[in-house]
Amino acid sequence: MARELGISLITAQLLINRGIYTVEQCRAFFDSGLDRLYPPLLLKDMDKAVTIINQAMRARKKILVYGDYDADGITASVLLIQVIRHLGGMVEYYIPNRLDDGYGLHLNVLRQYKEKGVGLVVTVDCGISSLEESAWAYANGLDLVITDHHEPPPILPQAAAVVNPKRPDCAYPFKDLAGVGVALKLAQALLEGNGYEKQAWHDYIDLCCLGTIADIVPLHGENRILVKHGLSMLANSARPGLQALIRVSGVKDMLGSSEVGFRLAPRINAAGRIGNPDLAARLLLTDNVGEAWELANELHAGNKVRQEIEANVLQESLAMLSSRPGIAEEKVIVLASAGWHQGVIGIVASRLVERFSRPVLLIALEGETGKGSARSIPAFNIYDAFNHCRECLLNYGGHALAAGFSIQAGRIEDLAGKINQYAGSVLDENKMAPRLCLDGLISLNQVSEILVDEIKLMQPFGFSNPTPLLGCREALVKTFRGVGRDSAHLKMLLHSEGASVDGIGFDLGAYAEVLAANEAIDLAFVPGVNEYNGRRSLQLEVKDVGMPAILEFSGQEQGHQENWYVTKNLSKDKDELFIPEFILETLNNDNPPEMRHHLYKPQKHDARPEFIDLRESIDRQVRLGNLVSDEIPTVIITANGCQTIEIAYYLQMSYPFLQGKAACCHSLLPENKILENAAKFQNGEIKILVATPAMASSLDITAGRLIIYHLPYSREILNRIINISKPEGQVYLFFGAADFDSNSSHLAALTPDRDCLARFYTVMRREADRYGRFIAEPYRIARLLTESGCPHVREYTVQVSIKVLSELGLLEAERTGEAIDVVLMLAPKGKQDLNSSQTYTNLQLLREESMAWMIKLLKDPLNNLF
Repeated sequence: MARELGISLITAQLLINRGIYTVEQCRAFFDSGLDRLYPPLLLKDMDKAVTIINQAMRARKKILVYGDYDADGITASVLLIQVIRHLGGMVEYYIPNRLDDGYGLHLNVLRQYKEKGVGLVVTVDCGISSLEESAWAYANGLDLVITDHHEPPPILPQAAAVVNPKRPDCAYPFKDLAGVGVALKLAQALLEGNGYEKQAWHDYIDLCCLGTIADIVPLHGENRILVKHGLSMLANSARPGLQALIRVSGVKDMLGSSEVGFRLAPRINAAGRIGNPDLAARLLLTDNVGEAWELANELHAGNKVRQEIEANVLQESLAMLSSRPGIAEEKVIVLASAGWHQGVIGIVASRLVERFSRPVLLIALEGETGKGSARSIPAFNIYDAFNHCRECLLNYGGHALAAGFSIQAGRIEDLAGKINQYAGSVLDENKMAPRLCLDGLISLNQVSEILVDEIKLMQPFGFSNPTPLLGCREALVKTFRGVGRDSAHLKMLLHSEGASVDGIGFDLGAYAEVLAANEAIDLAFVPGVNEYNGRRSLQLEVKDVGMPAILEFSGQEQGHQENWYVTKNLSKDKDELFIPEFILETLNNDNPPEMRHHLYKPQKHDARPEFIDLRESIDRQVRLGNLVSDEIPTVIITANGCQTIEIAYYLQMSYPFLQGKAACCHSLLPENKILENAAKFQNGEIKILVATPAMASSLDITAGRLIIYHLPYSREILNRIINISKPEGQVYLFFGAADFDSNSSHLAALTPDRDCLARFYTVMRREADRYGRFIAEPYRIARLLTESGCPHVREYTVQVSIKVLSELGLLEAERTGEAIDVVLMLAPKGKQDLNSSQTYTNLQLLREESMAWMIKLLKDPLNNLF
């Protein structure tokens, strides 16, 4: 990653820590263009949803958008309402009240709107579990389109269309869209289906950004793209409601994911938690500036009330724990009160988890029943715990870290006892200790503005893409003092391995009482730059200090030493791993192989495998993961040794069930390891083998599924590859234009033109002594050529150039280890005929034929190729 992308090793490790294992994934991560989003019609039933909504609009049917009371559901509702209105549809909306209705579809609401003449209901952010309600709608002639993103039940609801990327039968590659993300996909499909320009749906990305951040879905893949573009659109939104919300929230400078998550979203959510969610919907829908300002202030006031209620519940909870300390010592804290507001107990439970580092269940009692919210720690799956205690509960739902439930008041003590008994079997004090997870340990001399800028490129930060947190061992505290009101913060000057850096620890002022000058401490910090009075300086935002800290290692820092890693010494052959096999074969062959343009003819068998066209697939690594998720023996063909390692690593890390079932073969593995991996693949012990073309064809293996991942340079290579496939097997073509660009660049480096050769000769003349002698170090000469204006130069360009000029009689050369001893001949009087160099002629022909072949392989239909 560092080599190909020009980033530091630290940044490359930060990306790997976030599940980004390949250069291809890195480029997609940093690119994040809207053109990388998947077409909405890839979603199962999206075409049906569009057809049904269009039919309803043409028939002038009343349409109801049925939403949810949180920020995700409200923004999704508003988005879809505005699009349907824009298209001329007759639409109204219903957002349930948390206290009166609760979550999801409700029969009484469906009946009410059916009687009012509604002919179509479209849900957003809900409905996937509404089996009874959908059955009623079907039986009573009410059309129903469900759009949702929650986990579907085993049986889907009986609706005209069910759009949910998590449907088991949905092939949509990205599964983690928020409810508003699914609504945006529907909006895009509707607008494009009604003849609007391709960018028309961009007008709604601001709403999608707000709802996506608020719902705390993973900020990777499509969510990251939508949020990255949406933040600027949100800051400059033309919607009066959003501008008013930004102003009352106190956001003055940059609007980032943190400001959206902690300033804007809570005010939207407050309406649903303690008041009427319709207020937030009206704010986002209004075109009137005055009304927007009035509604925004009302939401702001409601959020203050929510904060007061939350603070009261928190204080009551702490008082209960203080009066009954035995509860605080339990592994799971369970508290209940009749005075608590259902809308805030989840937030308070999170606060208590932060304070006590243990799971917390809070229950708001109302009569003989209670509604509860649970929050947990990573070491304790609260949903599994509820499964264990299900007989104590009326119902429950959620996931590993958060869940909701209802319970009879008389069963609360039973629940507390049973869940703590269960926790005793899975939790120990070590697992409950609060801890910070570091991305890595570095020295302070590795902190630079370049590193800070690279980290900024990883924004927006959020769930699954957290702000990078680094550590430093045994830094010296040169000076320190408390700063801010009541010296609440800690200002330090830190020193490590020759570097001194300022540090600021917010809310760490208490450490000033125990630190000593020149004391060695461990640090957890975020690197940054402090700008003051036009001056920029490095500054660490210190998150915690240890004297010393207790560091636990996950084992990953030791590196993975699986069979498919490089086990030879790379000091001499380090570049070989990165150079395409085709280029290496050509460099090692005095007479480059002829291009063969005949159509494919099976050589090992008469039967023909099935060819499947996935050329130019968006996010092909996701498609690759979907393909290799079964038991079919699969061979994946890459272009060079590094890519074989990369793809095998990606598959094993991204799909845990493939651990130990994927391996790779490349030229820098010892021969015995290559043969061992091939044998394991052939006998079924390994299910996936990643290899370069020549390596794969040299092994005695056959593939039930063959995936040609990178673009082959020649017909001969393609034939080599295809003959690995079983007669009845499948051959997938995965390559695309990006591979063509990479291959073209390598070919240009292999075949220097007249201008490049002239510049090379000039560099040598400048470098030589008065006797015409010098030692050419390929990496240094390549750098000089690049600086002189040759864009496609690699170290092997130097090797080829020396050979061509040697054949022209301009120099003599002899390799000695890593360097090449060069002696220049007398300067020629006239222009040299490059075609008198056999190497130059052969390579130029090779390049022309390879380029023509690759264009054909990318553009022609399959029946013209095979």
